[in-house]
Amino acid sequence: MEVKELVMTRRELQILTNAVYRGDKRYIHVSYPFYALELFTLDIEKPELVKIVRPDGFEWARNSRKPLDKSVSMDEFPNFNDFRNCLLSSGFIDYKNENEITKMLMELREEARDPNKRPRPVFVAVDTNILYDRFLSRHLPLSDAGNGKTVEATDFRYVLSEIVQLEIDLKITHKYSRDEIHAMASVLARPELVREFSNASGRRTRVAKLALNEMTYLIGELRALRVKGNPVKDKERNDIAIAQSYKNWARSGDYDVFLLTADEDMVSHARTSELMTVQLELPFEVPEHSRIDPWKTSDLLYDLAVTFGVISLDNENMLVFGEWGGKGSSDYLRENVKVRFESEEKYKPISEQLQLCRTILGETSL
Repeated sequence: MEVKELVMTRRELQILTNAVYRGDKRYIHVSYPFYALELFTLDIEKPELVKIVRPDGFEWARNSRKPLDKSVSMDEFPNFNDFRNCLLSSGFIDYKNENEITKMLMELREEARDPNKRPRPVFVAVDTNILYDRFLSRHLPLSDAGNGKTVEATDFRYVLSEIVQLEIDLKITHKYSRDEIHAMASVLARPELVREFSNASGRRTRVAKLALNEMTYLIGELRALRVKGNPVKDKERNDIAIAQSYKNWARSGDYDVFLLTADEDMVSHARTSELMTVQLELPFEVPEHSRIDPWKTSDLLYDLAVTFGVISLDNENMLVFGEWGGKGSSDYLRENVKVRFESEEKYKPISEQLQLCRTILGETSL
């Protein structure tokens, strides 16, 4: 059978999951084909993620694929932290102190609106890890269960240090060489799929491009102002430079700056720089099963596909590529994936529904 493929956006993946639900299957088994490892099962009816892979099982599968050829680094092989980070960036799991963060942001918003409490204009600044975790676009709005109030990303004005921008940009450097492709194909399951990554971006570059999408949201949608700074080579000193760049900008304009970070040490640097701050505490535990917001399903599938390169919807005979040779910057900007159908049965209805949605929205046809 001729292989059928569709390039779809992150949001359009909702069409794919809806098509599965309207069919005869309630469950989607999502796996990482290069490790022959099931990541979780999506129960579309509830909806809920069940049988979520455990850290030891994940790392065993990863270590069993350790390359003997030194031309490829083990760093190119996703680990359990990559998986957990996708669960976090998609909004499936929360920060440990998300309730505290909600209350602090609500208090900051109310103070910023009252010149008697805070006479200087207030701006929210972000550390690099906040962009990687996609806190602003994926976790906000946040609601306080006690009073029913909600805080939105658009409730604040933002600043972004040029040093943060540079930290992300410096990660977007690596494309797979022919030797790396050969080395990965020699140890990974489904080696025939590895050729899709010829001249494609490496793992760290792909993850950085996800953070770049969040930065685009921060600058484009939230209209963040850019702050000048002087980067240094040492990582710890660069964190200090980020905090100092926000401090200098705040002093020059007589502003108050509230820094969001997931790094405990950055909290100390921020306080030394006389910035307000809060640490978003990363979750270390991943549940074995939990409900998922239907709208976050497409975010999760997208983040996994890009971070891992490709994921498989096993019982649907579909592959979702987040990276492929020839994927351009516009594909990343539009948050595109490539879906390969190994069965005509699902391709036809999904392509028709996709075409209908794009026609209604006035977008480009298939």
